[in-house]
Amino acid sequence: MEFRTNVALAAGLLVVWAGPSVWAQAASSPTQPPTQAIDHAPVERIFGDWDGLQTDLVSRGINLQLNAVSEFAGNVSGGVRQGATFANQVGLDLDINWERLAGITGFSTHLILVNRSGSSDSSLFGDNLLPVQEVYGSGGDAGVHFVSFYGEETLLNGKFDFAAGRMNVENDFASSSLYCSYMNNDLCGDPKALPGGDIGHSAFPDAVWAARIRIKPTDATYIKVGVYAVNQGLYTDKYYRSGFDFNTSQDSGVYLPLELGWTPKLGPNALPGHYKIGVGYDTSSGYKDFANALAAAGVPGYANRFRTGSTQAWALGDQMIWRHGKGDTNGVILLAGLVANNPRNTAYADQYFAGVIDGGFWKERPGDTISLLYTYVKVSGHLGDVEAVEDTLGLPLSNSATGVQTHEEVLEANYKIHVSRGLSLQPDFQYVFQPNAQSNIKDAAVFGMRASAEF
Repeated sequence: MEFRTNVALAAGLLVVWAGPSVWAQAASSPTQPPTQAIDHAPVERIFGDWDGLQTDLVSRGINLQLNAVSEFAGNVSGGVRQGATFANQVGLDLDINWERLAGITGFSTHLILVNRSGSSDSSLFGDNLLPVQEVYGSGGDAGVHFVSFYGEETLLNGKFDFAAGRMNVENDFASSSLYCSYMNNDLCGDPKALPGGDIGHSAFPDAVWAARIRIKPTDATYIKVGVYAVNQGLYTDKYYRSGFDFNTSQDSGVYLPLELGWTPKLGPNALPGHYKIGVGYDTSSGYKDFANALAAAGVPGYANRFRTGSTQAWALGDQMIWRHGKGDTNGVILLAGLVANNPRNTAYADQYFAGVIDGGFWKERPGDTISLLYTYVKVSGHLGDVEAVEDTLGLPLSNSATGVQTHEEVLEANYKIHVSRGLSLQPDFQYVFQPNAQSNIKDAAVFGMRASAEF
């Protein structure tokens, strides 16, 4: 980890001082989708202000973030076996404010690169639906993985915003920085049923050719629409291990999302809230019926069937109900949401979640946060029916299952400890009911630890 971090730091500094051709991205945690703001609140760093270098860069319009996350998880009981794994990520995030650097009004560019390594404890104990470590996956181990690079134009005091380039849907739709308060991938970034349920709903750390528009009729409301290529090889080692393959050979259509949002600040204490509803449509043809597996096995009464198009919808909200301090996360925040997918096209039919985050509850330790989350994921009944027939006939089960899949639930509790400037540790506990949505796999108790650093 130390070696990779030092290499990333050196590479980042070389890129920055290479001149005005430097790329950039919106600063963010490596586990969260980037924001659209070009000048961010000061980030607490282990190395401080880099002896004034960071302040100088920002004054020129260059914002550089170097960060690392390591997530340990081990199941002490349940699953198909016990064991423990680490999953790691080192991120280099850059963004350039071209208005400040070159006088181009409202224009900025954004870039993210990551290094990923490790393995998944969920796969170890038999769960392929809801990974307990959110930084695992998407192309496997990669020395450098290209995440995104896009340009953004903001006009009319932020009321109109257009972005285009290599982006993912999660960057702008159905996402929240609050979601990565949790370590399980059931929510971090956006609800797992969205990118897991439809390949068109692309997610961090992968991107496609895309464009989106955001309009703010008022300061507290917005409308967002976009068009994103659908890349069938997006999450595979073969086609997208490094993320630098920009060709369209695996494209099958486009994903069209629409989201309406309301972001009020309620009461005399200006308690922030975020409410959004959205829908996405994937135009891809060739969606296979789950029963095609039975047709391929020669089971009488079944024939191959294919469909065009898939729809998913979401309703998400969070609201601070009690304030501890001035920040937007310094208080008690309630969050909840639901996702509905076409159950004939995806294993993730529905997802429901509810949680609470309490940031700054301890006056003497304002940087500490405690978080709780409950998630329920329902597997498609159509898939379950096919698996039941396969099980009866002694055939291998679809979706790499070893039993008929119905639903899975996860309880998570964690405590984020602000250790020192730019460094935090987060002990984590997860209890997984019916891993892989299978009743034949014992419930798993998972203890974990996330370490996060900003350099």
